[in-house]
Amino acid sequence: MRLLLEYITKVTMSKIFIHIGLLAFIVIFYKATMQRGCNFGYIVAASPLISIGLFFLLKNPLWSYTFFFVNNYIIMGITRYISLPVPISVFMDSIMLFIFVGLLLKTNLIAVDWKRTLNPLTYIILIWLIYCLLELLNPKLSSFTDWYTKVRSIVFYPTAIIILTSTLLTKYKHIKNLLLLWSILILLAAFKGYWQKNHGFDTAELTWLYVGGGARTHLISTGIRYFSFFSDAGNYGSNMGFSLVIFSIAAFYIKNKWLKFYFIIVAIAGGYSMIISGTRGALAVPFVGYAFFVLLSKNKKFALSSILLLITAFCFLNFTTIGNNNSLIRRMRSAFDTNDPSLNVRLENQKVLKEYLKDLPFGAGIGFGNIPDLKNPDYKFSVTPRDSWFVNIWVQTGIIGLLLYIMLLFMGIILGAYIILFKIKNKELSGILSALLAGTFGMTASAYGNEILGQYPNCYLYFICFTIVFLGKYYDKELEEHEQLT
Repeated sequence: MRLLLEYITKVTMSKIFIHIGLLAFIVIFYKATMQRGCNFGYIVAASPLISIGLFFLLKNPLWSYTFFFVNNYIIMGITRYISLPVPISVFMDSIMLFIFVGLLLKTNLIAVDWKRTLNPLTYIILIWLIYCLLELLNPKLSSFTDWYTKVRSIVFYPTAIIILTSTLLTKYKHIKNLLLLWSILILLAAFKGYWQKNHGFDTAELTWLYVGGGARTHLISTGIRYFSFFSDAGNYGSNMGFSLVIFSIAAFYIKNKWLKFYFIIVAIAGGYSMIISGTRGALAVPFVGYAFFVLLSKNKKFALSSILLLITAFCFLNFTTIGNNNSLIRRMRSAFDTNDPSLNVRLENQKVLKEYLKDLPFGAGIGFGNIPDLKNPDYKFSVTPRDSWFVNIWVQTGIIGLLLYIMLLFMGIILGAYIILFKIKNKELSGILSALLAGTFGMTASAYGNEILGQYPNCYLYFICFTIVFLGKYYDKELEEHEQLT
């Protein structure tokens, strides 16, 4: 009887506390809405769900990483419609920091295999990190704030993503899941590009074009350049070319027949999007990516057919005028025209920068370009368009920094190719890693024509794919053990 009374009392007290809590929440919601407006009231109303979601993500860093991956892909499109309370970079940095906190908490509960971060790619990026830190001693450096603003995309983000990818994508199924998630995002981007082309731009996109100045580079005499929910058409086109290479190659190696068919559809969507973006530099991704894949391929017949296809495509675009009445084909063909006015303007800009940098072997300093004073002798050079990720690196870190950067990238690509060719036994895994590395190499080539490696989503996707290649031995061992058990 006494136990029953105690139980009734506990249940009653819990109900009392629940009712008090609900009443307090209603009062807070009412006051927040009346004093700060409906939007703030909605935030308060959603706070319990937000708290539960944050707790779940903190407890599961892999889900946080997935959340980060999706946001990285769509964040530029989101900010075209809504204003974030903080800058995009701060928002993305906060998510990344949140993942690191979750990892550290997880380390206290179960072992996190930090040894996976000790791969050659990590050492390569650390060399580049040290050089960028030494750039703080550059006498031309304008300020620490400018250095920090720009150095994040140059080296901090790649370093962080290499560490997070190495510690969180611990199983082969994680790679497949990531590819599936990425494929969905690609189809969304392709559909948005298709909608823009066939149904026009919405109000937010028109505002960006005519008020934000996007029309100057996207509504041009050769036709409209479509950009989907990306920052611009150049970013969109290169990313879709990246997708075309990765998913078309992966489709040949994936064992599941339905996935094989699905990946081909995704690759076609990526190719279509690359074409409608009107980005000539994006063509470098499939041309260079497929050519590099031929070197990785051990299948002589497939390699030969790929070479013939590449030569045919090159000859079609470079030596014929077939299809010139189509603006999309005409624009792609201009990528091979050495007399193209746009190319000549870029070369002239590079001559201007070369003259300025001739006595600056360590560059004008990371962050160079934020000079508001028209009377400053460096102003002309600070506003000269760079139009290339590698030119951007050259201007900020000098010829020494550029040569080191290129050398480190090629060292990573060569080591990645060595891993695929001589360390990976599983054919499906080898094919997927080859696809990722071929796409990465294609993006490296495309970076000469666009500043794509400093923009969302490519700045992260590039190093995610790169890192997965260097984790190949772990996945290969896992698959080998699984085959032995079955």
